[in-house]
Amino acid sequence: MGTASDVRWITPLPLWTGILAGPVAWALDLSISYALVKWTCVNQRQLALRAVTPAALTLVAAGAVLSYLALQQTAGATPTDGGHPGQRARFMALLGLATSALFAVAILAGAIPRWVLDACR
Repeated sequence: MGTASDVRWITPLPLWTGILAGPVAWALDLSISYALVKWTCVNQRQLALRAVTPAALTLVAAGAVLSYLALQQTAGATPTDGGHPGQRARFMALLGLATSALFAVAILAGAIPRWVLDACR
């Protein structure tokens, strides 16, 4: 049995939050950006459309921080392929870091056209 801090990070909420923050941020970025295009063109407020990306990246960063903190709570030599809760927690923490990095790149790639092209043309 682990210590109280180990048990805290074995709970699924911070682990799943770290894993799902990236995909949720990407989906929100895509949906909100699409919904804002017409309003942006009518009101000539490009900044509103461009502000969605930093907000989404902040959400991804929060998920990465949670995953990193969870990873710090697991033992460094713990394998990630076992059935023990500590091993699953380490795997989920690493997966959260990986998905955060992947979706941060996806959000940045999706933001390039918004920053380069005029949405109203």
